[in-house]
Amino acid sequence: MSEILKIEKTEKEFIGINYGIKVFEEFNDALILRWSDLYNKGANYNLSHEWCRLWFKYFGEKQKLHIITFWEDRDLKLLAPFQISRGRLSLIGTKPDLYDEFNILYQDSRYIDKLLEYIDQNKLEINFKHINSETEIAKHLIKRFYTKAVRQISHVTETKPYISGSFSTKNTIESDIKRCRKNAIKQYKEDFAFEYSVEDKQGFIDEFISFHTYRWNGGMFVKKANLINFFKDVLLNTNSAILSRLYFPVNNKTAAFGFGYLDSNNKYWYSMTAYNHDYKKVSPGKVMLFDMITESFNRGVKHFDFGRGSEAYKNWFSNSESILFNIATYKHRVMVVKIRTLVEKILKKIYG
Repeated sequence: MSEILKIEKTEKEFIGINYGIKVFEEFNDALILRWSDLYNKGANYNLSHEWCRLWFKYFGEKQKLHIITFWEDRDLKLLAPFQISRGRLSLIGTKPDLYDEFNILYQDSRYIDKLLEYIDQNKLEINFKHINSETEIAKHLIKRFYTKAVRQISHVTETKPYISGSFSTKNTIESDIKRCRKNAIKQYKEDFAFEYSVEDKQGFIDEFISFHTYRWNGGMFVKKANLINFFKDVLLNTNSAILSRLYFPVNNKTAAFGFGYLDSNNKYWYSMTAYNHDYKKVSPGKVMLFDMITESFNRGVKHFDFGRGSEAYKNWFSNSESILFNIATYKHRVMVVKIRTLVEKILKKIYG
């Protein structure tokens, strides 16, 4: 009964919002109901309110929430989970960048223009990172900035491999995986077993982290404060996080782990694998990734995204790739020139 009253109360709070922009500077419980409904219609994992709240909990101390919403006929049509610092907007999840692709939630792409009009009218600067050039938000941004002659800096950052449609491997890859399995049987007298989503996440989190830190001599879990706690919280308290496990069934020894997200579009986002160094001779990480991809498509996934990072092994499996770019606006032309010069110098050092 109390839950029904709570829902009725939150509905009343939004009766006055018939049309227009409303900005939230906190994770309003009443908003969460509408946010969840919009996310469940299909969106990237990092646009869920659970993921955004957890990132902000651990890394948002220098930021201020600036969640921009657009309403029409009392219905939430757009939600941009932004944060703001010194008048500059960025997506929640930026610094440290723990998401793979920039986007926002909307019911129709025409509402994107409402968001961009608000940003323009309020003279807000933006720092949008990892934008997929194929998305509607990218097209609207570029078109508006071009027609309005907005001072901005933009540059391509990387390509992001993915598998779309169906998964078919090259003969060389299948042969390589079979060889790894044969070597495992030869050395350890048993083949690998695979669990797509472990039920006891709590019981395996620390082992996963230990494998990863050993492999990378500390790696990101040591360099970024609070990352371990964020990672644990995401695994245990979001619906999208998946921890997969490759193991030897007789002794129940873990050979490798795989971590990723399954979003509300039924799209899998690969994040990382970590393998047991004791079994490195039989390439458990490679077998782990192959099984993750295979089982994802067996379960009806139509898009397996390898996430940011241009590691060569991702191209062994992918059949396409997207281009990511960053774009930032500046009020003063002098600042634009300085930053553009700096970017050119950095790119010249990298690519010659």
